[in-house]
Amino acid sequence: MDTAIGIPAFIGALALTAIASFLLSGFVVLRAQNLPGSSLLAAFLAGVGIWSIAQAAPALFGQRAEGLTTILIAFSPLPAAAFIHLVFAFALCGALRPVAVASYALAAFAALVGLLFGVGTVVPWHGFAGFFIPSDVGWGVLGVAGTLSIAGHLRLLGVWKRQNGLHGQQAGAVFVSSLIGLVALSGFAFPAFGIDAYPWPVLLLPLYSVALVYGIVRHRFMLADIWARRALVWILLLAGAGAASVFIAALPLALAGRPAGFLATWLALAGTLLLGLAILTPLKRLVDRMVFPGSRIAEADIAQWRDRMAEATDETELAATANALLHRHLGLPPGSPDLLLEGETVSLRGWDDAPAGTRHTAERFAAITAESARRLSAARRMVDAEREARLAELGALAATVAHDLRNPLGIVQMAATGAPAEVRAEIGEQVTRMNALVTDILDYARAWTVTPRALRVNDLLGQFGVEVEGPPDLEIQADRMALNRALANLVDNARAMGTRVLIVTEPGPPVTIDICDDGPGIALDIAQCLFRPFVSRRPGGTGLGLAIVRRIMEAHGGTVTLASRSGWSTCFRLTFGRTP
Repeated sequence: MDTAIGIPAFIGALALTAIASFLLSGFVVLRAQNLPGSSLLAAFLAGVGIWSIAQAAPALFGQRAEGLTTILIAFSPLPAAAFIHLVFAFALCGALRPVAVASYALAAFAALVGLLFGVGTVVPWHGFAGFFIPSDVGWGVLGVAGTLSIAGHLRLLGVWKRQNGLHGQQAGAVFVSSLIGLVALSGFAFPAFGIDAYPWPVLLLPLYSVALVYGIVRHRFMLADIWARRALVWILLLAGAGAASVFIAALPLALAGRPAGFLATWLALAGTLLLGLAILTPLKRLVDRMVFPGSRIAEADIAQWRDRMAEATDETELAATANALLHRHLGLPPGSPDLLLEGETVSLRGWDDAPAGTRHTAERFAAITAESARRLSAARRMVDAEREARLAELGALAATVAHDLRNPLGIVQMAATGAPAEVRAEIGEQVTRMNALVTDILDYARAWTVTPRALRVNDLLGQFGVEVEGPPDLEIQADRMALNRALANLVDNARAMGTRVLIVTEPGPPVTIDICDDGPGIALDIAQCLFRPFVSRRPGGTGLGLAIVRRIMEAHGGTVTLASRSGWSTCFRLTFGRTP
């Protein structure tokens, strides 16, 4: 490789590794300080950054950097000890404390020997202004660091091979990333071994940071939340973008050589700086769009969101639609921070640590969702108002019909007094049936206004003369007259359909009352519309009994539904929304 290009590439690789390592170390300290092993990982990453500076300094300053380089390399066993401590802590090894004490003791001893006796020198080599060459003591110090690192990798390899699931995947990810680092470090030994070639393995060193970040992000090695993991990727990509802009901007100087004269040099450096900044700006925008997409909102997006949300029929569907649209727009996986919809109020859940632009998008989205929720509630109120108006009209009509029918029915019944006995019986039966239908229509059409009071359930159920199971002292808040009408309808239906009736009460919450019978059950063709008006499960029924029960339970803030109990063909369950 040409020296004019090879040396900047060498320095750029080390600079990128140092920047990424220090940024990652700071990230771990700030965002994962309460997690086990975070301080060890931060120390190890800082050690990688220091090592990169120690090796880059000779290439920049030649033999003038020898003092700094040798001191920093003398301390290299300490990060290796932190690495083996981290690995054994991750592997949950019972011998953690002895291993950690022995590792730090050995590393400290090697560092002290290196400081006292020197670890090597810096000499010009292969076009580089300076390159570190270890002495015999230096080889010993580096050998200690290498031994500790290899021991840690063997331990990781063992965990990777023995364990399944996330723990094994985490060990494998860190093992592979650190193995790339070991391969890259072999380039620093080229001069010592007399290899007359460009130290190309060093160029792989930035990939170590990339692989380590991938291990942390992909397998959640530090259990960081989604915003922390994305910030980690953003830091690394931004560091890479900065290094790329510097490399591209410096390339013309590397190819053309340094200009002659102070003014020409100053102008060339200023131009290089401006070119680097110009390149960095679009690269940063690209990184922002890759890691935090969706921060910019177009009017077309807002219109599409409103159209999609307008299709929702209730709050549950609206919340699901809104979160699906938001996650797709921001590129978030399922289970990510979302919007919480409660009535007409929308709140953000899990967005506290989100970047400002992303959080702004979520807040804008929440406002649009709240607007849709208000429209949905308004539409429901209009439907309810229209329904109540129609019921009021039906009630007025039913009252008129009842008045106009009952008088003629009474006249018919009185006129039949002179008829034969069988004719009077038939007329009386039909008049009674028509009176029952009129009564049911009036009850269904009326506006059920209830006044809940504390009622002892067993006292209310005792009047029906059926088998009752449940706590004898159970109380509910209900209107006695209205609930008595609902229970009477259900018990009459159960008696008409089966030979045995059972009422089961459960305290909940919520309180439930099941009315069960052993009849033929519910036909599939009416099961879905059983509580609608004029749908009946028994021959001769008006089809309004269950619809009246539903209206009574809605007035109580409760529900009536089909339920299932072993040994019974049909059970209707009354569920009370308010308990004492």
